[in-house]
Amino acid sequence: MGCTSSKDADAPDGGEPQAASLAGVELKLIVADDHALAEAVRLLRGEWQGATGAKLEIVEQSAAELLAGKEIQADAIIYPAEHLGELAQREWLAPIPKATLDDRQFAWVEIFEAEKSRLATWGTEAYAVPFGSPVLCCFYRADLLKKLDRGPPKNWAEYQELVELFAEREESANAATADGRAWFAAAEPLADGWAGLTLLARAAPYAKHYNHYSTLFDMESMEPLIATAPFVRALDELAAAARHGPNERLDFGPEQVRRAFADGRCALALGWPAAARSREMTSGDDKPHAADETPQATQFEVGFVELPGSDDVYNLGSKQWDKRRPQDNPRVPLLGVSGRLGSIARQSAHAEAAGQLLAWLSGPKWGPRVSTASQATTLYRESHLAAPGEWLSAPVEEAAALQYAETVKRAMSHEESLMALRIPGRERYLAALDQAVRKVVAGEAESQGALDEAAAAWSKITAKLGPEAQGAAYRRDLGLR
Repeated sequence: MGCTSSKDADAPDGGEPQAASLAGVELKLIVADDHALAEAVRLLRGEWQGATGAKLEIVEQSAAELLAGKEIQADAIIYPAEHLGELAQREWLAPIPKATLDDRQFAWVEIFEAEKSRLATWGTEAYAVPFGSPVLCCFYRADLLKKLDRGPPKNWAEYQELVELFAEREESANAATADGRAWFAAAEPLADGWAGLTLLARAAPYAKHYNHYSTLFDMESMEPLIATAPFVRALDELAAAARHGPNERLDFGPEQVRRAFADGRCALALGWPAAARSREMTSGDDKPHAADETPQATQFEVGFVELPGSDDVYNLGSKQWDKRRPQDNPRVPLLGVSGRLGSIARQSAHAEAAGQLLAWLSGPKWGPRVSTASQATTLYRESHLAAPGEWLSAPVEEAAALQYAETVKRAMSHEESLMALRIPGRERYLAALDQAVRKVVAGEAESQGALDEAAAAWSKITAKLGPEAQGAAYRRDLGLR
């Protein structure tokens, strides 16, 4: 990787976290939808028992099985970050105790800001500890950009210019596909389950106005806003870029995007690096298959940057485009795309011990070992910045690995962000949005018409789940009471 391992890093003060004695306590931890992470925790059971005297049982479940139950049959859970809202709305989770958050050994203070204040929070309370939540970023061929005397894109217009330049320049294709494989300018995740999220990531800087909380819904009426101007513009731009993508563009999820970029088949890509330590990948049909034991090093210069931003932002009140204020950052990250969180089950008889377990697993010493076992996570602490290599799926130069780490930190530090829906019904809302995006990319519909259909589907979903309950959940998702 060009970076030293962080898995054995000490706590910020250099000492072993001093877990309180829990002799005689037996805890049950459910790990949902992440076998590799569950295995990493199993390997730490002896360390945990030695430090605390407590026993630990680890059970694996699917998120579907977890949500199909009537309560959490465990003391604590580690689960996909997008389910925090639904679990909290069901009142299945207990807030993280203040004593845990204040524990110097847990070092809550060094966790990236958005992880603490947005992703681990529901309403105004912390309901989880983080294990890392990736944001989509832009991978780019730094060597090819240098040949064009261009820098990485700052806004979506610059991104599209680069896409068209790389699509047209034969010499770029020759440089990138020496083995004769098909060249395309850019790869973006447009498969089922990802197309809608990619649209939201592109639309975020257009839709997140500094004077408005509402973005995806009107937070009072729950009227969908996804057919409004910022989303239409973003979908038009997405479709224009997709024309210069792979022929199988609608089959590309994050893993296919990563592989295409690592293989030198494209100059630009939207995604995030996956953890190198995971030995299980997910193919386009969502079936696990073995990965190569030793990831191959990239044969070119790699760069990472936040997704492009925009100085234009849509004002829902005036129904006009405004210019961002000079003090505003034009880049607005989409949060909640992926990630893992740990929470205390509300009915646990050992809530304090469960909180201590989660803090121990997520803390500075053991957090990197647990987090890098999963392909759904990324670095999430200041102390991770020194050695981010294990969160990268292919060996790259140390400078590029550090550049990725700084990209994540910056994205997690912005005042403005867009949350990728954590309310009940998330999968149904995003499936309707997927359908709209994919129809437009396939040339079967125009952006406005497709998004009108998606908005109508969203209204039906909200009506079925209850507008009042959904409105309350959405306001808490926005960080409001």
